[in-house]
Amino acid sequence: MFPIRPWGRRELTVAKDRTMMPRKPLRDDIKREIRHRIADGRLAAGAQLHESRLAAELAVSRTPLREAMLGLEASGFLISDLGRGFQVPDLNRGQFLDLGAMLAPLDVLALEISPIPASGHMMELQNLLGRARLAAAGAAPEAASVTSGLLSAWASHAYAACPNPALVADILRCEALCSRYWHAAIMAGFHPGMLLAGLEDLLVALRTPARTGAATTWSVRRNAAIEEAAGTLP
Repeated sequence: MFPIRPWGRRELTVAKDRTMMPRKPLRDDIKREIRHRIADGRLAAGAQLHESRLAAELAVSRTPLREAMLGLEASGFLISDLGRGFQVPDLNRGQFLDLGAMLAPLDVLALEISPIPASGHMMELQNLLGRARLAAAGAAPEAASVTSGLLSAWASHAYAACPNPALVADILRCEALCSRYWHAAIMAGFHPGMLLAGLEDLLVALRTPARTGAATTWSVRRNAAIEEAAGTLP
């Protein structure tokens, strides 16, 4: 048998620190994966979610899966019907346009109050735009896959130092809800060139302290792209 000795103060402190270390809830990982599947069409509009099948695919139990789906319902990514479970909402042009209208003032405010992004974030913004440009020149599935998550990733880097985290959270939620619309529109024939041109101009403006005009211009161009993309949806 191993000898048993009393723990000293240092060991107790280390053990306590380990016990108190925050752990990211499993439901957050599940929510992220389900959002990705909704954005890229693997969970299509109107699809019914089979909990047992999805739990097996994700290798999780049904309890954290249900917690994740309840959270996604509260955020607008899923809907539920008593006795029928959860499903992906149908695509709705009106919602896409409404999300653009919501994002316009939020983006302007976030750009106005955020400092110039750090060099690492600026580099990542350039990389995001470069990958999107390459994808847009290729086949629709690749362009749709890359573009659908572009604006969420863009916002997370552009507003990384924003002093209002609640504002950024609202922007990221709206951008994530738009993701499946961008994906569906590109698969239906929409070309993201207008959207990417707006981001190129915005990237230049991010390096300057005076960005109100650039933010307004970006919002107008993004909403014009949303209107065009919405026209391709059924």
